[in-house]
Amino acid sequence: MTAPKSREERLRLWRAERVVDRMHGMDRKVFLAIRVDEMTYPQIAERFDISVADVENHFAASLRIMMKAMDEKDPWWWRFRLW
Repeated sequence: MTAPKSREERLRLWRAERVVDRMHGMDRKVFLAIRVDEMTYPQIAERFDISVADVENHFAASLRIMMKAMDEKDPWWWRFRLW
């Protein structure tokens, strides 16, 4: 059994989930395939019928989105979170 998560860890997880929910199209699909399904780039390229370079580009775009959103100290939408 894992230890309970702190409030800060729960907030970061919630925030990351919201960011993934807001990602568009192939960026979201590639991000989830790599991070959740633990697929390789060639497997993803075959699955979505795109090139490995396209997989790299979509994953890089999704990481930029994630890093930008997670680095925001107090985005406007964060104040409306219902506890």
